[in-house]
Amino acid sequence: MTRAVIVGAGIAGLAAAAAAAPYFDSVVVLDKDALPDGPRPRKGVAQDRQVHILLKGGELWLEKLMPGTRAALLAAGAVEVRQTGDVSVWERDAWHPARDLGHSQLLMSRPAYEGVLRRQVLALGNVTIRDRTMVDVLPKGQADLIVVATGRGDRLLADVDVPATQLGIEVNYTSGRFAKPARYRGEGRFIACIPLPPDDRYGLVCPVENDEWLITLCSRFDNKVPTDLDGFRAHAGALPIPGIADRLAEARLLDSIGSYRIAEATWRHFERAIDKLPARVIPIGDCISSFNPTFGQGMSVAAGHAVALREALASAPDLGGVAAAYLPRAAEVSGQAWAMAAVTDLEYPRTEGERPPGFDKMVRGSEAIRRAAALHPEVHLLRFEIGNLMKPNAAARSGPAARLVAREMLRRN
Repeated sequence: MTRAVIVGAGIAGLAAAAAAAPYFDSVVVLDKDALPDGPRPRKGVAQDRQVHILLKGGELWLEKLMPGTRAALLAAGAVEVRQTGDVSVWERDAWHPARDLGHSQLLMSRPAYEGVLRRQVLALGNVTIRDRTMVDVLPKGQADLIVVATGRGDRLLADVDVPATQLGIEVNYTSGRFAKPARYRGEGRFIACIPLPPDDRYGLVCPVENDEWLITLCSRFDNKVPTDLDGFRAHAGALPIPGIADRLAEARLLDSIGSYRIAEATWRHFERAIDKLPARVIPIGDCISSFNPTFGQGMSVAAGHAVALREALASAPDLGGVAAAYLPRAAEVSGQAWAMAAVTDLEYPRTEGERPPGFDKMVRGSEAIRRAAALHPEVHLLRFEIGNLMKPNAAARSGPAARLVAREMLRRN
């Protein structure tokens, strides 16, 4: 095995390069953008000015792929947020309890995440990144393995006929980057406001590098968030908690406020049509599954896919067998994230998509876990670990914590 080519230098492409590096003499990452030297937005990542969250599972997967990544993120200014000492979450009309869950997360802007990972990947020694390189067709004959990491708008594999699950979610999210007023400088608090459906508003305050905030306000369907500062502040003021509006009142906008719209969540089931893929070509990240971005799953799912790729390269008898070894593993990662996001998405009556059999029971089960988490620290921890892709969804159905959830579900039924 001599050469792997990765198309796309986003989080998925960089993680894929790290996964492939031990198995090839050279790994080449191609991207159409002029990649910045520092943590600056770039044209090819339309949503990179919005809040991005690296779930704990994603952080652990990146550390597995490239030991030292956590330290590199901290050195680049990532804000370490303790769960739940530095976190305030208003979910479905109640605050999450304040408990020490023994975990923390590292928060920074999407351009800063990418900048750190580019440096980590290049330090592997056999990886080259070529920017300003447009790839219109698969570079067959130029590599022993091709990984397509071109995101939700991928065209290289668009003609591959695979089954797909889609939801019409119509999510709009609008963000600005702000300098903190004097009274909040040094604060590393993450705030989330997630009202009970069908209320489709959503708000986040995310501390990032340089002691700044990324603040995101979300909506669905026809409820658009204004992009002028006064309208943005007014929208925050209408949320059911005051913390976001309070911080916005004196914060100084550092750039323009930008919006991004996601019409659909899509999961392409390549694992069901492995024979349809070109030989030695595999997808990764949003090319496989792209979710409602307000759940913060995309970067972490891409890291999980990359770990699945490394495991497939280690176990497959030859490169021809990598797809068959990799795609079912990647589907497990996508499936966990999809299940969590879809249950919430489908609670909104205007979301288009088939409600699965027993959907009402799924919603009741999700609510039972939330209520049990408020009462019992062990369920709170389990909910965090499942939501952060550290444990499978099945972990909620066995063990002591599962009995507490079942008791809560029976009590309400």
